[in-house]
Amino acid sequence: MNSLLRHIDTPPWIERLPRPLVLGGVIGVLIVYSLAVGFMFGTNRQLIGFALLALPLGLIGLTLLLYRFEWFVLILPLTGLAMRPLSLPAGNGSELPISMLLTLALSGIWIVSMITHRTWQLVPSPLNKPLLAMMAICIFSIPWGALWADPILDWWIMGNFRFAQIASLLSLLGLMCIPFLVGRFIQHEWQIKAYLGMFVVCGGLMTIAQVLNINHVILTDAGLWGLWFGVTLAGIIFLQPQVPWGWRLAGGALLILHIWLVAVRNSLWISGWLPTFVALILMAFLISRRLFFILILLVGLNLAFGPGRSYIDSVIHDNIEEGGLGRLEIWARNLWIVQNHWLFGTGVAGYAPYNMTYFRYDARSTHNNYFDILAQFGVVGFGIWIWFAIVSLYYGWKTIQLAPQGILRTTAIIATAGWAAAQFSMMLGDWILPFLYNQGVPGFKYTMYSWVFIGLLISVRQLIERRAEA
Repeated sequence: MNSLLRHIDTPPWIERLPRPLVLGGVIGVLIVYSLAVGFMFGTNRQLIGFALLALPLGLIGLTLLLYRFEWFVLILPLTGLAMRPLSLPAGNGSELPISMLLTLALSGIWIVSMITHRTWQLVPSPLNKPLLAMMAICIFSIPWGALWADPILDWWIMGNFRFAQIASLLSLLGLMCIPFLVGRFIQHEWQIKAYLGMFVVCGGLMTIAQVLNINHVILTDAGLWGLWFGVTLAGIIFLQPQVPWGWRLAGGALLILHIWLVAVRNSLWISGWLPTFVALILMAFLISRRLFFILILLVGLNLAFGPGRSYIDSVIHDNIEEGGLGRLEIWARNLWIVQNHWLFGTGVAGYAPYNMTYFRYDARSTHNNYFDILAQFGVVGFGIWIWFAIVSLYYGWKTIQLAPQGILRTTAIIATAGWAAAQFSMMLGDWILPFLYNQGVPGFKYTMYSWVFIGLLISVRQLIERRAEA
């Protein structure tokens, strides 16, 4: 705290004021503040009273944000992994998670800093252009979708749609800001290790809690948590040198327990466990082609002649019984809407009013991020996303080739394999860009996991290049 206070300078205009005047002003403000808090609670206006009580904490938090910015970037994954109850009510039963609020605050402060100092602080990366273009198309799609909306749309049934649409836009922009923040402010190996440790520790606790049926409210075991926990744990125990064998065995046992949990106990949730297996297989490919082909051969034999065949048959049967084939009809409807709004789409969450107008009694989201992107942002936005996906995967591949043995190479393999599997998962759900009427704005706290690892790829690459220059 002392080091923090040394960085805070008293404004010159306050130093020129008489000290009794300054002291009297401070006391006067405290008296008025105390009376206001008491009045609000005394007149049954508890919400405003609590807001006033939280004001000093907000000022302290803002001060810390301004003077210890990198601390908050460091704990950013933790706000998604282990701070599920912390959120701000947004009305209509919705909420703004603390992870989203912190990301937007960090991004806003950083943008203002760049404008004030007239400096471009984004880390040089081939990911910058497609990611900035995707953010621009998200913003542009809202006025475009409103301008070219079908005139017979039933807006009344959507309630306060524009407010919800703006909130969803902020969540998408916040997710896309995460790689920029992590890539710029995570600059040391110990910070990268801290990030990986957060996912291993929190993911391990999530696995144990689910196995033991512990009803917790802290951890966010949703979305692709299983993918990022599994691939991170596997990378550390199999790739990281100098890990004691005792820890490797314990980690291996935990990984097996996790695979049993997601693939056997939660087998019906295909979009939850299949991306994890894809990530582990892709990790094997990035480590050793021989290991990859052996693994593929074993998996193929198991599916053809072993117990895996009956397992897959059972999973397919259960999903059909649950109505899994209904997605084909949903996608067909989505394409019917897109054909009249194909250029820049219907806007963020914009195809929901079309479903509620034309398919009111059977309106459903696509549960497919690729169809979501096509409907919301048109073929232009879809093309930009494919551009970003290809560039980011190639960037990860090249980073692996450049990385030396150790934590940098391990992280590059984890992030690249996991991000490739996350692209696959987009066909099964909206785990990367949450759709407003499915995951919703609260989905920010677990969809952010994948974006954190894209940022780690940028951090790893910067560390490698700095060492090469040195």
